[in-house]
Amino acid sequence: MARIKSTNFYQKSGKVANEVFSNLGNGVVGCRAQNSKQAPLNAEQKINASGFSALNAEVRYLNPVLRVTFPRDTNGTKWANRFTSVNKKREGVLTTTKINPDTPVDPKKKANEEYTSEIDWTKVLFAAGPLLVPSVTVSKTTEAGETYSVVFTQEANVYEGAYCWTNDRLYGVLYSPDDHFALVKQLRDRGENGVTSISVPSFVKPENIHVYSLAMTADGKITSNSVHTTLGA
Repeated sequence: MARIKSTNFYQKSGKVANEVFSNLGNGVVGCRAQNSKQAPLNAEQKINASGFSALNAEVRYLNPVLRVTFPRDTNGTKWANRFTSVNKKREGVLTTTKINPDTPVDPKKKANEEYTSEIDWTKVLFAAGPLLVPSVTVSKTTEAGETYSVVFTQEANVYEGAYCWTNDRLYGVLYSPDDHFALVKQLRDRGENGVTSISVPSFVKPENIHVYSLAMTADGKITSNSVHTTLGA
């Protein structure tokens, strides 16, 4: 509650427009916004809310990755907000369905009580930007004890006049939604050929892992779109 001390408002109390004033004594008047109930959401708004909720539920596990792959944009928007905003708008990422399709929308119910959203991780972007995408393939080694390796093999892809530089940094991202296992690993520079291995615990099933690669400028400010890859593709 805001407090105002002025003889002009000494006896002011009650409601004016959407503000409520109260006399606190000693020339102090309290001022607060009138409590207001949120207007009920319509079907379209609930679909939108359901999609955001599904993406936000993953952010808590992805934060260490997103801090790297989604640098702040020119407006200062942080990684988590960029991830949800980009993927909410991206076609095919979210499929939202009504839990009981034959019943009308109930204004008294929350969005997640009437709608459910599924994420297509093959369409998700872990980076979004204008840089040329990297040339990377991915494979898996056989298990060795309690781990196995995911191997990134990259080819130099620098083209004169294209939006890319030899010192662009390449990154690999792994995410298993079933286990919420996520990691990001810096690979080689764009101008290099080579192989980078990442150790993965064996409790994370290879068939559940989604693999992404992306490029980023040396100053960490601009990225390519991420590219989704399956193991062995």
